[in-house]
Amino acid sequence: MEEITKNSLFSNRKEFINDIDKKLFNKLVIFDISGFGNINHYYGYQIGEKVLNLVFLRLEDKFLNSKIYYLGADIFAAASSIEVSKDRFIQTIKSIIWYFGYSPIELEHYKIYIPLRAGVAINYSNLIFSAEFALKQTRVLKHNLVIYDSEQHQISHPNSSTIEQDLYWETQIIQAVKKDKFEIFAQSISNQQEKKYEILVRMKDSKGDIISPYFFIDRAKRINLYSEITKKVIQKSFEFFEGKSIEFSINLSISDILEKEVVDFLIQKIYEYDIGYFLTIEITESEGIDNLEEVISFIKIVKNLGVKIAIDDFGTGYSNFSYLVKLQADFIKIDGSIIQDINKSKTAKAVIEAIVFFSKKVGMKTVAEFVSSKDIFKVCKELEIDYFQGYLFDEPKNIDSLKEFINNKK
Repeated sequence: MEEITKNSLFSNRKEFINDIDKKLFNKLVIFDISGFGNINHYYGYQIGEKVLNLVFLRLEDKFLNSKIYYLGADIFAAASSIEVSKDRFIQTIKSIIWYFGYSPIELEHYKIYIPLRAGVAINYSNLIFSAEFALKQTRVLKHNLVIYDSEQHQISHPNSSTIEQDLYWETQIIQAVKKDKFEIFAQSISNQQEKKYEILVRMKDSKGDIISPYFFIDRAKRINLYSEITKKVIQKSFEFFEGKSIEFSINLSISDILEKEVVDFLIQKIYEYDIGYFLTIEITESEGIDNLEEVISFIKIVKNLGVKIAIDDFGTGYSNFSYLVKLQADFIKIDGSIIQDINKSKTAKAVIEAIVFFSKKVGMKTVAEFVSSKDIFKVCKELEIDYFQGYLFDEPKNIDSLKEFINNKK
């Protein structure tokens, strides 16, 4: 259990407003504790106060290069400047929500879950208004996290229409597909013996800005353009790695695997580029697998072409050890939200130990995602995880940045 210190809740709302007014930050998240009144009522106000201290300390520990504020009642904030990347900021928020929601804290022999909601604002002129509105939307949308990014849409007042936002982004996606405005990025996956790469997709909008998939993938699925993006990733990555004898992975959703056009395109390109033995397909595990027989059939086909299979984001969502064997997976990628707590939470560590134990028994390799610090890396190595991926080693970069490494390798 984390140590509770007196006077931890030192940054009040007045200081918070002053700092935001000085434009010190461009990213803000506001948290509140869902049902905090029940904690006070059931466990007592002294326990409630200790809960607030623990939340504050945990936020301080997790949000590096950021400032933490206690805003009164059950509300906290974390603000970060431009030095902290958007992806890392959002991943930290997800990790915090996972930690408190799924890993109970122990106080005076009680095990207490602390469900958090979070409203996020990025690159807005009025960060407080935008983050508070995002927090209100968590109740409306019944989500524990809502993110507003100025690159995604603008909020002018509390009744801003999401229809306008969706129409704007649908137009951006359509134009990006027509004009081939998707770029592939790569992030290394390594151990001491070898280095391979995961291929990631980014979109260039009409202003020329690079957009994270967080903002366009789900919308692309709704307007039936997701498969077009998948095919572009396949084409561009195969072209780049042709003849280079370097292993790489691409992500396929269950909907990709069940889409005949996508599967036919993939198999055609594997033959065309003779690249099967260097390719790993990462299946997004958290989507669940309702059509298991069709997925198994697809896996058998691509495995006959030399392709390896990885189950992505394992440990959350529909995590199920039994179908890992049925899918004949070669790799299990352990979800980053659990990895980030491996050196802090006994529950997270126990979950990872179980995954590693299982994988070794059935001959699968494990990959730790979002390894962001030396402490996390150390524990991962102690648990004998096979491969590592995360900001400790490198951030996703445009695929062209690999050329120097490849030339040196030759």
